Amino acid sequence: MLARIAPFRADSVLKGARGLSICPIPWFDVAARLPVEWRNRRFARQSESMSKSNGSKPVSPTRRAFCQSLATGMGAALGAGAVGCNIALPRFGADPLASDWTQRRDRYDYLVIGSGYGGGISAARLSARAGKTVAVLERGREWPVGDFPDQPDEIVAATRIPGVNPLGLYEIRAGRGISVLQGAGLGGTSLINGGVVLTPDADVFDAAGWPTGITFETLKPYFDRARSILAPSRHPRARSFKKFRAMELRSDEIGANVEPLDVAVHFGADGANAHGVSQRSCTDCGDCMTGCNVGAKNTIAMNYLPMARANGADIFTGIEIHWIEKLTDGGWRAHGVQYPALGDPRPIEIDAGAIVLSAGSMGSTEILLRSRERGLALSVRLGDGFSGNGDFFAIAHNGDAPVNTLGIGDRPFHPWRSKTPGTSVIGGIRYALPGPGGARFIIEDLTFPSGLLAVLAPTLGLMDGEDTDSGDESAEIGRRLLDRPANPYVEGGALNHSLAFIAMGRNDGAGRIVLNAEGDAEIDWAAAASRADFFQAIDNELREHSRAMGATHISNPVWKFSNRESLITAHPLGGCSLADSTDDGVVDEFGRVFDGAGDVYDGLYVADGSIIPQALGANPLLTISALAERIAENIA
Repeated sequence: MLARIAPFRADSVLKGARGLSICPIPWFDVAARLPVEWRNRRFARQSESMSKSNGSKPVSPTRRAFCQSLATGMGAALGAGAVGCNIALPRFGADPLASDWTQRRDRYDYLVIGSGYGGGISAARLSARAGKTVAVLERGREWPVGDFPDQPDEIVAATRIPGVNPLGLYEIRAGRGISVLQGAGLGGTSLINGGVVLTPDADVFDAAGWPTGITFETLKPYFDRARSILAPSRHPRARSFKKFRAMELRSDEIGANVEPLDVAVHFGADGANAHGVSQRSCTDCGDCMTGCNVGAKNTIAMNYLPMARANGADIFTGIEIHWIEKLTDGGWRAHGVQYPALGDPRPIEIDAGAIVLSAGSMGSTEILLRSRERGLALSVRLGDGFSGNGDFFAIAHNGDAPVNTLGIGDRPFHPWRSKTPGTSVIGGIRYALPGPGGARFIIEDLTFPSGLLAVLAPTLGLMDGEDTDSGDESAEIGRRLLDRPANPYVEGGALNHSLAFIAMGRNDGAGRIVLNAEGDAEIDWAAAASRADFFQAIDNELREHSRAMGATHISNPVWKFSNRESLITAHPLGGCSLADSTDDGVVDEFGRVFDGAGDVYDGLYVADGSIIPQALGANPLLTISALAERIAENIA
């Protein structure tokens, strides 16, 4: 009966009540009118695994669980003919963007490989050209709002492992001395980043390594253009959050300011955005970096990709391109595999007049390295200049006061609702250390996503940290004893007295991307680079933040816990660097790929983080977006 009323399934309510007309009031208002006993009956299943571990009381439900229950409860009423009640649950997020691979054309004018900031922007702009056909190829799958993992087992199941789970969302590419954390899904890493929209210092572009045609002034209109679509804003209540005020403990000591940062998050009213995609206002749940199930985060799937789809672009998921070749007729052919929902990968190929590589620093460089092995002439600098954007992580663990940094996810009835942490990143402090060559970097706060709390609660206490104060050891031990994996939401627990930081600085790109024996890209990062004075300066300041909080300083947790002297970056840059000539880089200022002999290829471009020749000292998404806007404007 339901199927006759609307193109609706119970699991579509789970993903945001797609296609169902039942009520004009928000779903959370509906929830408030339901008996508590009825709500809790279905919610218990969500925390079943937690309850089994020690019999603890289940935590409050996710919106997904609520909507699933709501669909079940309303099914009978709808089936009985209640279609005339003229009520409608809102839909949040974009309608499905991806098309079936069997519906592809034989050839496209433009083929965009990747769907993050570079790919989404390229697709949106190129598809707006009259009469031009565009296809977007994304190796991951589409993640509707409400589908993002928010439990430990779900996060493990969504970890991308080539050959085992190729459609996973979270990917860690391990390298020698540095590893990369990135996203794999429709929207790229925008799905799982902090969404900080930050313009780098103007003099970044004066440094050696940038082509002469790219300056802050030449990029400024493209910064503005990207901002107009990404629609970032500062949290309207930034200074009310305890983690923001915890950063002020140190900033006040040195006469600095904690600056509320622009984030690509919607804080306005619920409803359709400028691209026709329904969004909810941010609920401060703290799960931005595992995937926003609220529908408030302005990912590429909320703006540029819907623009491309509305313009007629075809979008395909589960397609991973391995290499490309130039055709004798002047066009290009991409070779790769399709990952079906079931079964083994299938080899595919697809032709286009022009290709835009936007698979990220690792992906685009890997595709070109493989292509060079198959005869495509490219610059000898391919793979050079890899940078982790100066990323460095640390945690101030078990400080003197609660900081409320625990994410709760989209759980409207969660008992921690009054202590929500806000967005993953709220504020930052900029540093320019004195003296010639003084380090320049920014430190930002981070929230612990709800799906990681059960792991972090016992793990952080085992890490090799440095206690920055003395005399309160018994209180610290007491807080640690309160942390429980099955119930991490304890006001006085060590985890709730902890704050994570990410720092980004302006260091040189000391890495190189190469192909290993299996033909896959890996990073060769000099061990000395991970112990450079630059990182030591950042670590020293992060230690001072821990001291100001009375906390234990855990420096670079991945390094400390694994004892591998390895950094981790969430902002990989370089590998296909911009330059004025093939002797110095891989692409020119307009993203055109050098042919290795002093000229550029007709119809081959790169537009993503791989073209940025050095660390920016800021979150790179806006710079990537501005460069992609400029490149798309100049594509023939």
